[in-house]
Amino acid sequence: MTDYQPQPTQPVQPTQPAQPQAPQYPNAQQQSDALQYTQQYAPQYTAQADTPQYNAPQYPNGTPYPPAPQYPTQAQAPMPAAGQPYGMTSLGGWIGTVILSAIPLVGFILLICWAAGMGGAEHQDRRNWALAQIIVQVVAIVLVIIISAASGFSLMEMFDQSQY
Repeated sequence: MTDYQPQPTQPVQPTQPAQPQAPQYPNAQQQSDALQYTQQYAPQYTAQADTPQYNAPQYPNGTPYPPAPQYPTQAQAPMPAAGQPYGMTSLGGWIGTVILSAIPLVGFILLICWAAGMGGAEHQDRRNWALAQIIVQVVAIVLVIIISAASGFSLMEMFDQSQY
């Protein structure tokens, strides 16, 4: 009888399972043949359209709900130019816009032109700003006329009463 002495065992390191690799074909003809063979002999699975899906919502009598309506997608806005985002006026553009709009008669004419869209489609922000400026200026002019008329009439009455 032999004397048996167990040897110390090394811990076994787990290995990664082998990943299936796609076959490599040396030329295109062999790859084409393999693809044709796979398409010919691989099982074909198709979904049956007339059976309801698993856990599909149903009416109480067991008939499935009709499919959801398909709505058309909305049209996309035009893409901006490569230089800057769509509708953005540069800082220099705004400085020039403010300076030009401050000229008394020319500025109001330019505001009307920009509000009408003559600044180009890429300056939508300038168009909106010009519309806002025109509205504010018209309201200010109307208020000045009303206040001037009211104060003018009251001043005229004061002068008329003091002369008697």
